[in-house]
Order: sequence, then structure tokens, then C-alpha cells
Amino acid sequence: MKPKTILLYVDSSKESEAALKAALDFSGPQVTIIAVNVVNRQTVIQLVRGGSKSIAEAEVELEENGWCYLYNTEEIAKSAGAQIVILQESGYPEEVLPRLAQGYGADLIIVGQPASHGKDVGQSGLAQQLIEHAACAVLVVK
Repeated sequence: MKPKTILLYVDSSKESEAALKAALDFSGPQVTIIAVNVVNRQTVIQLVRGGSKSIAEAEVELEENGWCYLYNTEEIAKSAGAQIVILQESGYPEEVLPRLAQGYGADLIIVGQPASHGKDVGQSGLAQQLIEHAACAVLVVK
């Protein structure tokens, strides 16, 4: 069965690009892709601890970068003829994505996973948590 609503996690990674390609493979006239970028609170804290930025400066930087990823994703999807909605949230992706999937009635969450296969806690941990806790199907793309 082809999904009608796909929640696509968008970030700066190569795996995110692969996830977009997978979402486009599912796309069609009856399918809506909801591309989401999450301004990750953990990343904000890491940026503040590792440099001279304030919390507000780190959040603004991540928000601006996130919108760039989203606009690029939107452009690619529209040029492929896909229906797409873009949005940005703040929080922890492992909490935000299942909530949004449920709220939008998503049939499928697509997320990229780094090739490290669990050595990197970031995306690998996210994919595992989504698989365990999301109420819909999860496709992990590497």
C-alpha cells in the first residue's frame, strides 16, 4: 500500500538527501511529503559549550541553516512534481517527529542514517528511537 502522507526528516547530511530521494520514489498525485527540520536542543547546547555563541545566537544559526535545507528540499521535490509542505520545529527530533507524524496522520516517516551504524549516537540513535516509538512505519535510508 502506497503511503498518502510521508514525514521526511531534513538536515544537512548526505543521508538526508538519500531520504529525500526515497520519499520522491513514493510520491505521486495522492501523496503529500511533509519535510521537517528540527532545531535540536542538544545541538544548541553543544554549540554554546564549544564556542563563544549565546543560546540565542546558536538557535538562530540552526534555524537559518534549517530553512536553507528545507527550501532546497522543497525546490527539488517541486521540480520532481511532488506535493510538499515544509516546516521547522524546535526540540528533540526523537520527540518531535512521532508527535508530528501522529498529528498529520503520516503513514510513513523517512529518516537518513549515517553509515556508522550506531557508532554515532546522533542520527543512528534517532532512527532506532523512531523504530521503537513511532505509531507508523519508519523507513531508515543510508
